[in-house]
Amino acid sequence: MELWGGASTIGPCLNKQGARCSNKGFLPISTAEYLTLLDWTARQTRSGKRGSTPKQFAPLFDRLGISAEIWCRLVKDFGRLFSVVAGQPQRIDEHRPKGSSRRYRTRQETRELLATV
Repeated sequence: MELWGGASTIGPCLNKQGARCSNKGFLPISTAEYLTLLDWTARQTRSGKRGSTPKQFAPLFDRLGISAEIWCRLVKDFGRLFSVVAGQPQRIDEHRPKGSSRRYRTRQETRELLATV
């Protein structure tokens, strides 16, 4: 299976400059599947353009532990739901900024949205 960015494995490809966590995405899907997912996600936010969830993405949403509705909400409201870091709230809670003992802040709305993950 070709993975996003042509990578051969799932997981991070650490960025050596520290500008971001990884040089590739984490979704275990091909570039063509990713573009289909982008198109479908965009249609969900436009009235009159909605379509049913493509069958090939049901296993992806299952692996991520979210529904198609939560996926769309995460994409649509990403900038509002996450600030400095993004991820499952319990994973964010495990990490601290370099040189600090304070936790990253996670919005209550984000915690509630991802409570089932």
